[in-house]
Amino acid sequence: MKACTNNSALLVVLAGLLFVPAAWADSVSGTFELDGKALAPSSVAGFRIRDQADPRQFSTYVMLSTSPMNVDAIARGVDPYTTAINDPAVLSTDHIGFRVNPDGTVVMNAHVAGTQYIDGSGIMMGARGSLASECSTNTLERVTCSVKNAKPAKTMGGKTWAIDVRFDTAVAARVTGKPLPADGGEPGKALDALIEAAKGDDLASIIALLAPSEAEDYQQEYSTPEQNLASAKQMFDFSLPRQHRITGGEYRDEDTALLEVEGVPNPGMRVLYIVTMERTDGRWGFKTSQWAGMLD
Repeated sequence: MKACTNNSALLVVLAGLLFVPAAWADSVSGTFELDGKALAPSSVAGFRIRDQADPRQFSTYVMLSTSPMNVDAIARGVDPYTTAINDPAVLSTDHIGFRVNPDGTVVMNAHVAGTQYIDGSGIMMGARGSLASECSTNTLERVTCSVKNAKPAKTMGGKTWAIDVRFDTAVAARVTGKPLPADGGEPGKALDALIEAAKGDDLASIIALLAPSEAEDYQQEYSTPEQNLASAKQMFDFSLPRQHRITGGEYRDEDTALLEVEGVPNPGMRVLYIVTMERTDGRWGFKTSQWAGMLD
């Protein structure tokens, strides 16, 4: 009798364990209707992204598509938002994107029939958007929301559209690496040196502070040294932060670092850059730089 009781208990436990993944499986339902034609997404994925209006804060970006996205590759990206919108599953096809803010407001950016449809449940450009959103779960790990508009909306071109969707998805995010010192440590020193070298005319000094893959672009055999120098100076005048201030960052691994750098690309504009540095043969070199968003 005791053995039967234990087996029964074990079956109950196993049934509970088997039920949990099904209960938390990602799901999406509903449609985006455009002039009576419906887009019914069948795949959903969520990612943690920086808020471009406040890049030291994060929100969740949810993509609804008709085919699965490469979630792992997107989550590993330095900028998951840019990687997501360029994923082959959505790049040239209809899809719907939602930014779910920590306060539960939602901003939609849908690409349907060759047109962008932008709306939100909060205040946009001084006016309240037409969307109504309700998120029963909005955590770092998972987001569950319904989004719709109370009545069909019209674009300036006269097209009528309406949305009524529900989604429940895990939020993919890479594990944060070991923090860098506030000054960026050794990777930061290499970036400081490159910014200074890029002001001069010594191509060798610039190349010595680049990752090998980046250095190749300025050692072209079909160009003269002067042309390679001019190309390097033009590129780094655009991509490197001006009036820069390193504020920290993280090691992604032993040989890759992400620096957070404040800079002024144009007068009156302050931007947070994410600069990728790579270590090769013990030497740190610049690989890429991109904007994370505008700073106050």
